[in-house]
Amino acid sequence: MKKKQLLALGLAAIMVMGSLVGCGNSGGTSEKESGSADTETEDITTDADPDENQDTSVDEEADSSDNETAGGDNSISGEVRHAFWDAAQQSYLEKCAEEFNKLYPNIKITLEPNVWDEYWTKLEAGATGGSIADVFWMNGPNITKYAQGDILMPIDDLLESSDLDKSNYPEGLVNLYNIDGKQYALPKDFDTIGVWYNKQIFDDAGVPYPTDDWTWEDMADMAKQLTKDDGSVYGIGAPYDTQVGIYNTIYASGGEIISADKKSSGYDQPETQAGVECWVDLQKAGVSPSASSLVETAANVQFLSGRLAMYWGGSWFLAQVLDSDLKDQIDVVELPSINGKKATVIHGLGNCIYKDTKNPEAAWKWVEFLAGETANELSAETGAAIPALKGTAEGWVNKNTNYNLQSFIKSSEEYSYAYPASANTAEWEQYQADNLKKAFNLEVDVKEACEAVAEQMNEVLANE
Repeated sequence: MKKKQLLALGLAAIMVMGSLVGCGNSGGTSEKESGSADTETEDITTDADPDENQDTSVDEEADSSDNETAGGDNSISGEVRHAFWDAAQQSYLEKCAEEFNKLYPNIKITLEPNVWDEYWTKLEAGATGGSIADVFWMNGPNITKYAQGDILMPIDDLLESSDLDKSNYPEGLVNLYNIDGKQYALPKDFDTIGVWYNKQIFDDAGVPYPTDDWTWEDMADMAKQLTKDDGSVYGIGAPYDTQVGIYNTIYASGGEIISADKKSSGYDQPETQAGVECWVDLQKAGVSPSASSLVETAANVQFLSGRLAMYWGGSWFLAQVLDSDLKDQIDVVELPSINGKKATVIHGLGNCIYKDTKNPEAAWKWVEFLAGETANELSAETGAAIPALKGTAEGWVNKNTNYNLQSFIKSSEEYSYAYPASANTAEWEQYQADNLKKAFNLEVDVKEACEAVAEQMNEVLANE
């Protein structure tokens, strides 16, 4: 598949893929976040400055004596355009550029922020038309498409001559950016999923707080006790969602979304169907607002307004919690186990290099710096995201000790599963959403919906 064929893959599909805040966004109804991988979610945060198309250049000037004192490398020069979609991380990237220019004063870093949908529209247009940023963010659902589309520069040889070591990053995420045996990025950050809860609602109902060793049955029982008869408070939000919802319970139930060889769907497996049934059962039990209510007002919004006692959300949700009036009455706990097994989706963004960049050496130096210790420590310090480099995530945890943030780190190390993806993730995720939403709306049973997904998904995978 060559560049000119990328357009045939469909701009509409890319926009549907408009997926984590993680660090990515998917077929769920919780929220479109910068880091999550979900594709159909609502965005309640500001993704970019009002003048989102205005480039932000960071070009540190220094005289030769200053460069020599700082040990700067003057031998590499040029401009590196860096495209990204989360305006909340712009200040972090500006700080990175400032530190980077102390090392490479003759490389100009131009930051290009975009809102989510426009980011993928521009990337698609640039990939097919030749005008594309030198470095840009990539996520799991889209990496295969762009790698096989001959848009990305492999970095294997560059890594061999670098001090960077792939073993210092989460293995699942390193593998996520390895396509057909070639490495195209190292993870810049990562996100996992937890259950955020409102301590005040628990206190008012006389229900003990959840603990990291709880079970799905514990959670369902708490949700029942916390739900008020008048509908003013529900125990939990159970919307159709992928990264923060069904994918976690499917893995914990022993199922799979897509086979390891990416040849077949897992939705015809009883274990996968059981993972979906978990959520539909919460709808049937009346401990969650209806699926239609959660489409109208996303679960994260209802949680932060005090209508939900519990909310399944990613580590990226911390930013919204800190900006909420309820921040002092919220905490987070690990996901509950199902039949003794825990599972969480792990996802993370990567910095990719355009294959035909005019400044490949400068682009690599920037990407190399962003994968290094200084940039990862800045990520933790600014709270931009959980940094992926081993040993730096603790800085993110220690910045907000009022919350059980260590749970996200523990889950990433002990029971995480990489976000499921293939070449045409957007296409089969759309079929997945179309069918499973009917089950969440209690229009069809889970088995029927899942079997329909499997049939349509297998057709997509057969044509990849």
